[in-house]
Amino acid sequence: MKFQLTSYPGVKHGFTNPAATGRGEKFGIPLAYSETAARDAWDGAVNFYRKLFG
Repeated sequence: MKFQLTSYPGVKHGFTNPAATGRGEKFGIPLAYSETAARDAWDGAVNFYRKLFG
């Protein structure tokens, strides 16, 4: 089975959660939302499942 690994350099943990940036700042931890990376990850997951189950 083939697989694809996608890396988002500079993107922090919690990047799919719009509340992550505020929580990261509040608690001084490396959390941050990234709309671009979140959209790309979502599109990749949807495409994967379409291929798998479509």
